[in-house]
Amino acid sequence: MPYLYVVRHGQPDFAGNYDSLTTLGQQQSTWLGEHFRARGLRFARVVCGTLQRQVETCELILEQLGDAPAAVRDAGLNEYDHASLLNFFEGERVQQLRIAGDRRGYFTAIRHALQAWAQHDGPITNGESWGQFGARIEEALATACSGLQRDDNVLVVSSGGVIGRLVATVLGAGPEAAVQLNLQVRNTSVTEVVWPASGPPRLAAFNAIAHLERTDRAHAVTFA
Repeated sequence: MPYLYVVRHGQPDFAGNYDSLTTLGQQQSTWLGEHFRARGLRFARVVCGTLQRQVETCELILEQLGDAPAAVRDAGLNEYDHASLLNFFEGERVQQLRIAGDRRGYFTAIRHALQAWAQHDGPITNGESWGQFGARIEEALATACSGLQRDDNVLVVSSGGVIGRLVATVLGAGPEAAVQLNLQVRNTSVTEVVWPASGPPRLAAFNAIAHLERTDRAHAVTFA
């Protein structure tokens, strides 16, 4: 049955263009590709979102895997629009926290906005509903796994919100769990999900960073 390796993108540029990788984010991605190669992993299919940070992470991983197929880009794996959610639930002032480099204040605001979003029934200005977000993730992953052979591996490169929502769904947990999981996902961490042709998917591992678990890479364990 298909086995998904779902990777969060490398560290983005928090204070600058968030949809780009820092030098450390690029290194994290390369190290993950080297780790996959050392494990002898072979992927029948590679899928990533269309955001720059997702595409670049995927490309850097694939550079270390000479025999991997080219990546298919699917916007269904893109992160939620955090700027729209923050503006809708927290006000435009929150963007100044990111510009000022106030990580604590910014991610507190993110948490509050996500919790409010998960409980909100109406439309979101310039954004999608919680239900629409979940539906497009499910559709994208179903497409990623369609037509595969029993023992095929699939590499998926996405973002923390997508991964948190996926894991909560697989575990039968609610929106609060999805938000908390989202905020715990580390850059270039690997979440493994068994995706059978029939029956529910099963979680095999969450938020693993074996490629960073070395003394000389302790500085590379990042969350944002």
